[in-house]
Amino acid sequence: MAFMKTSLMSEWGISDKVTCLMTDGAANMGACARELHMRHTICVSHTLNLLVKKALDQCPELFHIRANCRKIVGYFKSSTTAKERLTQMQVQMGLPVLKLLQEVETRWNSTYLMLQRIYTLREPVGAALAGLRTDLTPLSAEQYRIIADCLKVLEPFNYATIELSEEKKVSGSKVIPLLSMLHHSLEEEEIRQLQTPESTSMVEFLQRQLREKLNQLQSMSIMFLATLLDPRFKKVGFFSPSKAAEAEKRLTMECAAIMSRTASSTSSSLSSSEPSQSVGGSKLWHHFDASVHQARTTNVTANATVEVQKYLGAPNIPRVESPLQLCKRVCVRVYEKGEDDKGRQAGLLLQQQQQASVDEDAPYGLCEELTP
Repeated sequence: MAFMKTSLMSEWGISDKVTCLMTDGAANMGACARELHMRHTICVSHTLNLLVKKALDQCPELFHIRANCRKIVGYFKSSTTAKERLTQMQVQMGLPVLKLLQEVETRWNSTYLMLQRIYTLREPVGAALAGLRTDLTPLSAEQYRIIADCLKVLEPFNYATIELSEEKKVSGSKVIPLLSMLHHSLEEEEIRQLQTPESTSMVEFLQRQLREKLNQLQSMSIMFLATLLDPRFKKVGFFSPSKAAEAEKRLTMECAAIMSRTASSTSSSLSSSEPSQSVGGSKLWHHFDASVHQARTTNVTANATVEVQKYLGAPNIPRVESPLQLCKRVCVRVYEKGEDDKGRQAGLLLQQQQQASVDEDAPYGLCEELTP
């Protein structure tokens, strides 16, 4: 598998551009990433789907209810008479005509959608079954109450999966905040008031699993740096304040390393200069100039701390705004002011892209061209 991925990356000309391998949680996928010496992360939508399935399977009563629902849906889908009868019942009750949805093992959110639809059509389904010759037993009022409570618990997970799956912009930085919000949704007053044992058991299981996944994700540098560097989230997006502090410390170290390399490169350039090229035209100021550059090198940590604090102290941009738009505005301002070569290059590339591209929310070419 690793050989196949290497061949494909080489064929597509992206071998030097792939920095992380995102897969499902299968063990062979992790082994493949290790063999390729690449960072590895698991698809969060797939992870959420597995969490929900485990939460549903760990309750025997819910397992029984789902089995009954699958039988009822299968009956109405396979029988033309039953299907017509269900349509008649909906028309007579003045309801919009809807079809039942079947649970599919490989389809995300299909369990939620099946339970939601059968709960919505509980009255016409019951009336249709009463007038048909079938051995199927309609769900009881207590079972429908359990379904209603479970739907309240699972609704945020449905929205989260849809949002991640439909995302066309930056999504890696959204993972930690999204899982944090899912955990908070399980602590809301409406959820705490649920009384069925099945729903409370599901809530407790999901809370434990989410905390475990959040601890793992907040310990992955590629994930916590993405969240911290997203101007929509920064430190507010973290579930744990201590993890946010660790991410800030790591970001400061990364910035200091970049500044240190830049300062060292400048010092090396000055040291290798000929005497005739020294500042002032002689060696008189050579020691002083070297001392100044040495001071810059030793102060990189302080400078990096200032830069990081300046970034974190700025207000977060609206959550619905694309973080790439902020990058575009900053680069354009730098270009207009003519502050440095990199800023002018960024601004020029942005202007070219705005003329050539219809989608202004996805300036991926800019990122590729400016990446050293």
